[in-house]
Amino acid sequence: MMRVFLIAASVLALGASGLSPLAQAQTAPDFTQAFRGAIGQMLTHDYEQARLLAEEAQALATTPSERYRARHILTDISARLGDWQATATYSAEAYAIIMDDPALQDALMLNAAHMAAEEARAAYQLDDAERVADANARMIRHHPQAGDGWRAVAPMGAIHVDGLSCPLMSQGFLRFDLLGAENALPGCVYWNLDDVGVRVLDGDGFDAELSRLEAANETVSELEMAEALTRVADRARLLDLGAPTPVSEPRRALVLSVNDQSRTLTLEYPASTPEGDLELLTERFAARA
Repeated sequence: MMRVFLIAASVLALGASGLSPLAQAQTAPDFTQAFRGAIGQMLTHDYEQARLLAEEAQALATTPSERYRARHILTDISARLGDWQATATYSAEAYAIIMDDPALQDALMLNAAHMAAEEARAAYQLDDAERVADANARMIRHHPQAGDGWRAVAPMGAIHVDGLSCPLMSQGFLRFDLLGAENALPGCVYWNLDDVGVRVLDGDGFDAELSRLEAANETVSELEMAEALTRVADRARLLDLGAPTPVSEPRRALVLSVNDQSRTLTLEYPASTPEGDLELLTERFAARA
């Protein structure tokens, strides 16, 4: 699947548990139970309690994989809490653990790129332009799906040889994926802390985006256009993508052309996302395009 490593999806992928968060918190003598307890608290949006359990998991970690996983989830939790100094620290440590272990490099190079992107976002919030530039370059260099033709531009951008420019955005947006591999068109992908993703393509990639979504998801069906988005319904499709895992929330995608088809935008988001939020995001990215 071409989807980026979402915050909510990532913690599910790192491991789920049948225990309640309270039970996990009360019986956490080893890394696995503490780590799963942190995941359970994240899923209930109790990030302070999640941080306590993740810090416990970090103290109990004994292998490079466990040390990385603890710092990855602490990165996610810290970003949700707006603790950008901790986000920068944990993401940099997670990145370093992967890059120092050949076995983890083989399995988790996408995650190394993800951690570099998280560090760039945190550094942007901390107004550290030099660190933004360094982390952004590492993200582009290591991302296995970035494709050819991308280069980092200090302090916070990326440019493709075909002319598409991807600036890093503020207000918690993470510019992570620079797709171009396989059959995907080169495009900038942004995610916010509510797991809403926006993919920006240069040119008329409307049909290509529909094909990409159909190929990347097990079930895809078309929905009636949301009322808040009827003004863009001329050249737009709203799709139900189903749930990426049995325990995660269903997702939707809005594909639309803007600027007389000179750019294509795809918004991918949890089904519970308020329509007003989608309208604001659509207007924001359409204005940029």
